[in-house]
Amino acid sequence: MKIPIGLKIKQAYLRQVGTQNNKSNKGFTILEVIIVMLIIGILSAIAAPSWEAFITRQRTRTVNSQVLQALQKAQNQAKLKKQSVEVIFYDPSTTPPIDPALDPPEVDGIEYNLTANGEIKSGMVALVSGVCTDENCTAFNATPNVTFDYLGTVSQNNVPFIVKVSTPDDGLKRCVIVQTLLGGMRTAEGDDCP
Repeated sequence: MKIPIGLKIKQAYLRQVGTQNNKSNKGFTILEVIIVMLIIGILSAIAAPSWEAFITRQRTRTVNSQVLQALQKAQNQAKLKKQSVEVIFYDPSTTPPIDPALDPPEVDGIEYNLTANGEIKSGMVALVSGVCTDENCTAFNATPNVTFDYLGTVSQNNVPFIVKVSTPDDGLKRCVIVQTLLGGMRTAEGDDCP
């Protein structure tokens, strides 16, 4: 049985079209790649500022939490040891660390590093401490230290003592406030911080 010539031509044409379709389905066109890259670029441009703001908020929260923990631990140490404990906030990049061998009576030996295991570098967060000078606490005298006596209380001229953690431009503020003579502490944020 002979196959008609028309059928042979049709089969050859179908084989040729089938191989061309297989070759064209093996990759992406340059237009498809450009469109995907454009979409990724747009999504990145939208997400980057939000991500940076999130990281900045987390840094200030972390440092503020560590400040609160340091103050609470100092207050507990004062009660436990039945002696005064002084908390000093200093910037290690500008102030040399206190050497316990040089001045043993004034150093309790506890040092906290507020950099979250090195993740927060100098200049990312500003730390200011002081005592309020007016009733509404709109201004305060910068002082780096607060002392808890053997009962865990604070002297009258050191209340309210504030440690403010903020971004360098003071845009995002959080603070820890030692509010009462008994050493009651609270945290605040935004406009509630001086």
